[in-house]
Order: sequence, then structure tokens, then C-alpha cells
Amino acid sequence: MAKILISSLGTGRKQEGSYSKAKYQIDNSKSYETTFIADALNQHLNFDKIFLVGTKKSIWDEAYMAFGGEDEEYIEELFEQKEKGDVDEKFLQKFKETTSFGLEPIIVKYGLDNDELWDNFTEFLNISKQIKDEDELYLDITHSFRSLSLMSFVMTQFAHTISDKKFKIKGVYYGMFEYQDENDGITPIVDISILFEMQEWIKAIDAIKNYSDFNPLVRLLDDNEIEKEVKNTFINLNNTISLANILSIRQFLQGASKKIKSIKKSENKIIQLLAPQILQLVEDLDKDIESDFQYTLAKWFYKNKNYALSYIALYEAIITKSCELSNYDITDHNLREDAKKSIGDDRYGKYFYTKYDDSISVIRNAIVHQSYHEVKSRKELVASDIKKLKNFINNFENYFQIRK
Repeated sequence: MAKILISSLGTGRKQEGSYSKAKYQIDNSKSYETTFIADALNQHLNFDKIFLVGTKKSIWDEAYMAFGGEDEEYIEELFEQKEKGDVDEKFLQKFKETTSFGLEPIIVKYGLDNDELWDNFTEFLNISKQIKDEDELYLDITHSFRSLSLMSFVMTQFAHTISDKKFKIKGVYYGMFEYQDENDGITPIVDISILFEMQEWIKAIDAIKNYSDFNPLVRLLDDNEIEKEVKNTFINLNNTISLANILSIRQFLQGASKKIKSIKKSENKIIQLLAPQILQLVEDLDKDIESDFQYTLAKWFYKNKNYALSYIALYEAIITKSCELSNYDITDHNLREDAKKSIGDDRYGKYFYTKYDDSISVIRNAIVHQSYHEVKSRKELVASDIKKLKNFINNFENYFQIRK
């Protein structure tokens, strides 16, 4: 496991032969007086590797001195090359070899157009490829162009999302120069890594609202200190939905009121915001009549683009409704088979029975059984089957309103 910093290097200006320094303070502890924040962070956290990202006119000469470089001739050459805008990674090789830890200077472009932005994107992507499992990653977004700081932030999130590597984002630091006048000349280093966490919660909430997928949320719960009762509530709900076990979903929701109360009382602010979403789900599916529950579940799955489960729930709901109208035990397999015959061909049967092409049963069987013949026969009809599903749900609206 390595402790890694990605830091942006600004341009700065020399005044009276040197760059201006700031007094940085992190975690309300010791202060570090230096010209740029990466040096202060390194003194405080002792990194194994630093990716120092800058343009061809960044203050590479000052960075070299801050990290222990003493070759005055090389310092002058760095300054001259920087002033001309001719610094390249080859010229920075000596700087790289000076440090006792792993320093990787990266030259990027200004990002003045899409081509330059894509070039920078590639450079940051190459950085992410060097991060390994269990590494601890820190970002410094204080210096340089705001576009580079934003690129660093976005690329880290991008790599964290698409990569199979399980590295940890431990800190995102920003030196608040604008506050030093109000703080006795001390520049506080603020950790804004909560923004990364917020992005992950946003993605988790979006997955729930649009796809009935609780997996991203469950992963977040595993990574956070969340109350055990709250965590188990979400895990159980996710498991029942993932397995498409209609009976389990029903049983979970019947006891959900108590569970929702534990969610609403959570100390985690994001969980508190999620509680109304889950409560609304419970209220929507809280039906006294079993067929109404199954039909509503089918509509909910459709709304969340889970079309396969929607077909399965709708198929079962229709049979359950037929059982209820005939006073059959809805749990008896043989009686459920008999109930299918009672739906009738006149109004609803033409949408249900297998003898009709593209019926609910035909499409549902292809989904459930996944036999080669059934899947092959429908492989060109996927878009059509999704479109038909909405019509099926609408066509059976009145059927589920029939009361004995």
C-alpha cells in the first residue's frame, strides 16, 4: 500500500529574487511555511509518491528547491527554461532523481480547447493506471489553472468509478489563501473529500430512483460507519429485489414501517435524505390485496426500467387476480393453473394466453426459461417487447379494479 499525492503546480512570480511563502496549517496542528502546498502536505503526511502536475511555465525551479534540490546551476536553468516556456519532462529528469521519495513530474497543456483538454485527460488517465489496489490517494487542487484542478478531481472520480482497482481516496485538499487575512496570516488547508462522497451518494440515489438498483447504496454502506439496523434494512431490501422474490418483497414491506423509522433516525445526513424515497416506495407498494400489490410491483419495476421483472410480476399478478375472483387459494399451484383458464379470451385473454403471438405469457416464458428456441425467436423483438409491456400494464388497469 502506497500513500500517493496528486498536486497541481502553479506559475507564481518571483519577488525580490524569491517566491512568496505562505504559512499552511492542516488538521489544526503544526504550521508549515513554504511556497506551495504540496511541500506542506508532504511534511505532514510523508507520501511515498507525488505526481506533480504543471505546465511548461510552472514554478519547477521552486518545487525543486522545496523538495531538497541544491544544484544552483540547475535551479537557474529551470528558471530560464520556465520563463521561456520550454520545460519538458526530459529536462525535469534531474529533479525527479533528486527526491528521496517517488516524484513524478507531469507536463500538461493549458487546456485552451478540446484537443488540449483531451490531451490532459490522457495524462491524468496515465496517472490513474499507476495507482494500485489498496493505495491511499490524496489530491491537492489549490494551485495552477482551475481547469487542471477540476480535471484532477474529475479524473480521480472517473478512475475510481471505472477501475477494478480498489484504491482509497483519503483526502482532497485546498489551501484557503483568501482566509489568511482573517486567520492571523495562517492559510488553513481544508479537506473537501466530502465532495467525492457526495458524488457517490448521488450515483447511488440515481440508481435507486431510476433502476430500482440498491447495490451502489449497499456498497457505500459497507464503506461507512452506518448504524447496523439501518444497514441491514437496506441490504435486506436489496436482496429481495435482486432475487425478484415477490413473496420476500411482500414480507419485507409488511414490516417496513418499523424499519423505516430506524432509517429516519440515522445520524448520517444522506441516509436521512434517502428515508422519504424509501418511505414512498413502501407506501406505493403497501396494498391489502395481493394482486394489487403484485400489479403495483409490476408498474414499479417498469418505471425503474427493470422490464424482465415487470413482466414476471405482471404475469403472476394476473393469475393471482383470477384466483381471488374465483375464491381460490392463491398459494395452491394447481388452483393457480386452473385460474389461468378463467381469464377468458374476450377482453383480457388475448393479451395473456400463449396461443396468441406476443402475449404476456409468451414473452414472460422467454424471459424465465431462456430456452434457445424462445430466446432466438425474440432476439429481434426486444424494443417491441418493452413497448408492449407498457400497453399490457395499461390494458389490465381495469382488470385489477374488479371487486367480487
